[in-house]
Amino acid sequence: MTTLAPTHSQNTPNHNAWMATELNVINQLNERHVKQIMDYSKGFLDKTFPLAEGSHKDVVCYMVYFQHLLAFFADGSKSGLQNPAQFVALSGHREAPESLVLVNEGRHVELVLNRHGCNGEKDCAGIDDIQLQAKQPSEPWFSMLTGKQVSKGCQSEKRFTAKDGGSYQA
Repeated sequence: MTTLAPTHSQNTPNHNAWMATELNVINQLNERHVKQIMDYSKGFLDKTFPLAEGSHKDVVCYMVYFQHLLAFFADGSKSGLQNPAQFVALSGHREAPESLVLVNEGRHVELVLNRHGCNGEKDCAGIDDIQLQAKQPSEPWFSMLTGKQVSKGCQSEKRFTAKDGGSYQA
């Protein structure tokens, strides 16, 4: 049976300080990694769903006004999508959506907004995840931030409120 060296198996002040330092370094690396992935993902949004002005990287709030997606910036300015037809649906309230659904060439992308989520609390716009629809609507979605498939129980089709107020299924 293998045992830890005595300096690492005892709960000493020196050992506790070492563990705290190691955990701090790991947390900092994880935060940098998440920020890099978020920056890349927002670059994807800028290329695929460009705003009329500005960048998704600088957005502090998204909301829906009538049938248009608006992105607000820290200086108080706002912008819509360069192609407004790319915004198709949402979940939650128009003034504080829980998610926004965009479509490009028949494939859906969902921006999951949650300022209290693991990623959303660190993101200025509250984006907790960016999920891509698989090639076939019946297949699971893919999370850009975790790199994993998104499971929605038995249903792989997501339901939303269309921008005109009707039902929308992605």
